[in-house]
Amino acid sequence: MFLRRISLVGTVVAVNVVGGLGYGVRAQRASRLVEEVAVIGNRRLARDQILKHVKTKPGEVYSWKQVQRDLQSVLALGVFDKRETRVLQETGQRGGVVIIFEVVELPRILEISFKGLRHIKETEIIDALRREHVNLEKDSVDDPVQIRQAIRVIRRFLMSRGWANPSVTVLREMLSSQSVSITFVITREVSFRKVAYE
Repeated sequence: MFLRRISLVGTVVAVNVVGGLGYGVRAQRASRLVEEVAVIGNRRLARDQILKHVKTKPGEVYSWKQVQRDLQSVLALGVFDKRETRVLQETGQRGGVVIIFEVVELPRILEISFKGLRHIKETEIIDALRREHVNLEKDSVDDPVQIRQAIRVIRRFLMSRGWANPSVTVLREMLSSQSVSITFVITREVSFRKVAYE
């Protein structure tokens, strides 16, 4: 008799082949329980504040799909780096699953400044950002998505004021491991017209 086991995310499938004549397939649900749900890497947001958005609880049957939904809920808080934050799974001491949310907090913006604005007030730019629901203020999170959206809004605003193809670049200066200074450097394309002299 030939016995082969294939492990599939929480399911064990046993295939019995007897003398090459018949196959008996039996699937049994592995009931691995969640032993612990942990959070590492958090500094500003407390563990309990993060875990209240997580539905996976110790003592429940482990579900990979639910853990992925939990990760999306944690990322939806908007304070963690979506590229760096991840969920880890380890085997616990009793054979269950330990779920670890490894979070990387986005730095806070302590300073925002604009360079290169001519005849336009910073308050006009800030008002344009607010009208477009771009959350970019002092003490807000340095979210790359918000920064890209801010660049688009600033360019659109400047073009509405007659600027020809304005360029907006962002300079980030890390003030500490958890705070940053953002400077929007704005340049105006200079166009030359041909003038015919007689």
